[in-house]
Amino acid sequence: MGRSLYRLSPQTLVEDFKSAGAFYHEPSDSYFAMIERGGKYYQRRWQRGFDGKETNVEEKQIDFVLGSGNHARTYLHLTTRNTLQQLPLGWYAEKSGYWAMNPGYDRPDYQGSTRVIHYECMFCHNAYPRIPEANREAGAEPQYLQPIPEGIDCQRCHGPGQRHIETAGRPGVRPDEIRAAIVNPARLSSEREMEVCLECHLETTSRLLPHSIQRLDRGPFSFIPGQPLADFRLSFDRAPGKNEDFEVAHAAYRLRQSRCFLKSAGKLRCTTCHDPHDIPRGEAAASRYNGVCRGCHRAGLEPADVHAGGANCQGCHMPRRRTDDAVHIIMTDHKIARRPPAGDMLAEKKEKHESPATSYRGEVVPYYPEKPAMTAQTLLYQALAQVTDRSDLQAGLPRLSSLIEKYRPPQAGFYSGLGEGYRSAKDGAKAIAYFEEAARRAPASEILQLELGNALMESGQWVKAEAALRRAKTLRPDDAAAWGLLGWVLWQQDKQDKKAEAKTALETGVKLDPDSPDLHNYLAALYMGSGDAVAAEREFRAALKINPGVAEWQSNLAGLLASRGETAEARYRFEQSIRLNPEYAEARLNYARLLANANQLADSENQAKAAVESDPNLAPAHELWGYLLSAKGDFHGAVRELQSALRLRPDSGRSHYELGLALGRLGDSSAALEHLKLAAQGTDPEARSAAQQVLQRLGK
Repeated sequence: MGRSLYRLSPQTLVEDFKSAGAFYHEPSDSYFAMIERGGKYYQRRWQRGFDGKETNVEEKQIDFVLGSGNHARTYLHLTTRNTLQQLPLGWYAEKSGYWAMNPGYDRPDYQGSTRVIHYECMFCHNAYPRIPEANREAGAEPQYLQPIPEGIDCQRCHGPGQRHIETAGRPGVRPDEIRAAIVNPARLSSEREMEVCLECHLETTSRLLPHSIQRLDRGPFSFIPGQPLADFRLSFDRAPGKNEDFEVAHAAYRLRQSRCFLKSAGKLRCTTCHDPHDIPRGEAAASRYNGVCRGCHRAGLEPADVHAGGANCQGCHMPRRRTDDAVHIIMTDHKIARRPPAGDMLAEKKEKHESPATSYRGEVVPYYPEKPAMTAQTLLYQALAQVTDRSDLQAGLPRLSSLIEKYRPPQAGFYSGLGEGYRSAKDGAKAIAYFEEAARRAPASEILQLELGNALMESGQWVKAEAALRRAKTLRPDDAAAWGLLGWVLWQQDKQDKKAEAKTALETGVKLDPDSPDLHNYLAALYMGSGDAVAAEREFRAALKINPGVAEWQSNLAGLLASRGETAEARYRFEQSIRLNPEYAEARLNYARLLANANQLADSENQAKAAVESDPNLAPAHELWGYLLSAKGDFHGAVRELQSALRLRPDSGRSHYELGLALGRLGDSSAALEHLKLAAQGTDPEARSAAQQVLQRLGK
């Protein structure tokens, strides 16, 4: 526990940076290197560009290591905003140590090195850090005041130690007074003692659920040993039988499923086996754990030929297994089973990524405490759990709504939670109503103003969104997100008197947080709309340097480059976009246009066809595919696609023109003339001119 978070130094180094070489991550087409320079350590990432040269180069200093190294080490970067970012490449202890991506990063579109270390992560991986008063609210940016402590300390299990120190320093103080001035877990009830461990070692799942909800009136580091854990947070689980994964933080969760635990009536606890002050290794560990097992399972209770002397109880009944959520880690399964699970428990696994199709959908059930007192607050929290991660929106939304109407709780978080639930359900009107109610109850909350502003943006209510975001900016002038979103909302109103302020607001947001790729992308779009292609390119590249895994941004830059005739890199960027998201129809359509302009008609047709398959409602894709089919003489296919384009966009002059030509080729002159006349009367100047010329030649 004392090595759960610490600064990287020659004394704490266990991996060999010098022999690491370049690590290639194929899904994201990225390279990584671990570097030691002048006594400091860095993680460097880059890609190979269209010309074979390095692009999207990013190098960040490693300021802290998260994890003892017994299983894994994750590297953290301290930003100028005093936030901590998780770097993508990690080190794993298996196979004598090797490099691999951290959980959630082994995918083409991982989020770069901007994933922040939230307070919930820090809660279990460090002592109590100091945080700014303005950042205590749920949803606030997790900032840490310096110096950041290193590793779990005594207070995590024994509570605040200042009174203990002061008492021990008083002349004539009695030993019992010194002991009474600090928490001794051994003197707590079995439930309270167990909770000292459960505060960090109980997580029902790392997948979206939620696994727990912190009470709205508690700060992120306010739990003190000896207090009921349920006064700090409530834990939740999937429906019975729906959580079969074995995960990193499952020690207590799995132990509590064991018959040994269930039959012990509270006597079997974490400290039955583990002394937090003395962690045995090797033979000493096996001897200790065997002795604990024999304390209950005495000689004669089991067949001698099965449990011979010297048998390793843990090896059979608590085997080591590869975890499902962090596939490069092998841990002890704390579910004490009569027989180990079938199959190779150490076999390598591929990381599973959550998606709307694979996330749990169903009731979220109380887990700890299993049977809480059914107060109004308990009912509200249980209903809030249904909608927090979208697990049970259909039943959860009316359930939470009716409870709020019945009890009218004072905490704004219930109203904003319901608003977020309705936002997830695409019910913008109800989402806005509940965000507004939450903001009325907590007028000093910048977070609630941001949530309200986002909901209003999604509903296209730009003026109201502007008002909410102005309030957010006033409440927190150093919040980059407030400035950036305000700038975007001002720009979307398309009013001349707001454009200059929109640009200033977005530029301020970028200055406040240069590591926000979204703000760079917003600013790039603004520059494009203003006709400043040079500045737009700079910001698109800045966004991609931070996070090259966003298909839309790759396509945005490709389109800009194509408009300037920089075809080689434009092709590379379109291909990157499609690699990241093969279903991205807009990228395929624009790539098809570039290929058509380069007279590469077969490749263009492949992209246009794929665009139609990805989005059958994309009229321009049908139109382009129809044109390309005509160009190769497939007039029946062309008519099919052009008619589809016109069903989706009846006023398309270009589609009418191309359809008229294709029908003429098939000998249907009457229908051909009808479509050519419609094109000649349309608003597309090029199609109108071309159609008029054809009609003139035909004498029509």
